[in-house]
Amino acid sequence: MNSPKIARLSLELSLETAAKKLGISAGYLSQIENGQRQVSKERATQIADLYKVQKEQIFLASRYSVREVGKAKGGD
Repeated sequence: MNSPKIARLSLELSLETAAKKLGISAGYLSQIENGQRQVSKERATQIADLYKVQKEQIFLASRYSVREVGKAKGGD
């Protein structure tokens, strides 16, 4: 799993339902999920807890931006 949106969808939570449970607007949550907003450590923890994943699975710890995992490059 590599994004908050995938984590949310795997739980079959709508954007609106998740945002309501987090106490934020759906637009703000959408921006977080799409990597357009960074979040505090506390907010990242709230989102990860709601989505039942560890925050390091969906956010980069350094600035709590959305984590994107790409293909590893092979080296000779």
